[in-house]
Amino acid sequence: MPTSATFVARLQRALGDDAVLTDPSELAAYGSDRCRGDWPIAPTVVARPIDELGVTSVVRVCAEEGVAIVPSGGRTGLAGGAAAPNGECVLSLERMRRILAVDAAGRLLRAQAGATVEDVQLAASAHGLLYPVDFAAKGSAQIGGSIATNAGGVRVLRYGSTRAWVSGLRVVLANGEAVELGGSLVKDNTGYDLRQLFIGSEGTLGVIVEATLRLTQPPPGLVTVLCAVASEPAILELFARMQRALVLQAFEFFDHACLEHVLAHRDRSGGPFAEPAQYYVLVEVESESQSTDAMRARVMETLEAATAAGEITDAVISASSVQARELWSLREDISESLHRHRPHKNDIALPVARVAEFMSQWRPLVRRLLPGAQALVFGHIGDGNLHLNVLPPPDMEPAAFVARCRTYDAEAYALVHDFSGSISAEHGIGLLKREHLHFSRDAAQIAAMRAIKLAFDPHGLFNPGKLFQAGA
Repeated sequence: MPTSATFVARLQRALGDDAVLTDPSELAAYGSDRCRGDWPIAPTVVARPIDELGVTSVVRVCAEEGVAIVPSGGRTGLAGGAAAPNGECVLSLERMRRILAVDAAGRLLRAQAGATVEDVQLAASAHGLLYPVDFAAKGSAQIGGSIATNAGGVRVLRYGSTRAWVSGLRVVLANGEAVELGGSLVKDNTGYDLRQLFIGSEGTLGVIVEATLRLTQPPPGLVTVLCAVASEPAILELFARMQRALVLQAFEFFDHACLEHVLAHRDRSGGPFAEPAQYYVLVEVESESQSTDAMRARVMETLEAATAAGEITDAVISASSVQARELWSLREDISESLHRHRPHKNDIALPVARVAEFMSQWRPLVRRLLPGAQALVFGHIGDGNLHLNVLPPPDMEPAAFVARCRTYDAEAYALVHDFSGSISAEHGIGLLKREHLHFSRDAAQIAAMRAIKLAFDPHGLFNPGKLFQAGA
């Protein structure tokens, strides 16, 4: 897809010279996300508008010049959804970061799409409210991108995914027209909810430029607990017990190998317990009042019962917010600690009741297909979302490992299908998983998705090749 000097000049006239990037190093940075795939990174220009008018100008120029667009947020995704492999124009929303309004009475917040998730959280907190979607990359992940991928995070158990918190969107369509989808109304029963189509659409239907988000009241207090768990079945037994007794905000888990990598990343030795465990469970419990003393007592009673039942071997209850953050960091730092080892990742969802059974079959599959590789797992047990990670054997060339992982992926996703799961829990399909989409969506569903894409984007302007192969 060659890009002419005339095209670049048109973008510069529309946005200003400083908003249009063509330097090769900048193209490489903006043309990819955190997913390391085997596709090229080859955008020809980056456009960085400051407002909706700038976005509509970029879309119209690209449509007239026949240049495809890759909408770009914080580029924290792990599925190649923000990759630009074929000379596309990367449309970065990074300069559209304003919080536009907070309606404390209506518990709504309006923001430009480039505001980070953390920006939104802080703006809500300043009014005594909470935007509850939360994940480790919140400081760089943008709200538009999180909506386009229907981001989940660590508190889906309590609050649901991003979809539950989007009240309205402003979106620029393929003809350059900006439309309002939803808004501040609580009730609006007037036909198709087009807003929902854009949530999780991965930038394939249009560009989100603004979002109206629902907020909620923060809990009076939280108690954070880290448990040492002896086995996979015990994780689910503990989850059932704690759900019966307590109000859970989060129920996260990670295996001992994940903990070892976090400690190594910090140049530390020795874990949180005197004796290592096979698994660790991090639980955040919602207190019913400003005083957490009664809640801590209930948590202690629940832990004692879990110990007596053989579900846990040890536990620590945070004594302060500082200690709670330290316990959370053991879970949230896992991805960063593994990144340097170039892990092969699978982000899957399963029926919660079948998580332990799946893991008992997944590890032997890794040993069979990738001998010598290290299999690690962490994730959100409360919503059945597992992050499967496989580190290459020390003596295997990267190219050989990538080649073997293709066979592994096909069998791993077939196993997910056998367990009635999803091949993508919260990172989308992108370029990475499009050939495996049939494991989660049947032919009729994929045909319907293609029809929706064609209706909104008949010329394939937005994020071509993502979700499913363009033209295939």
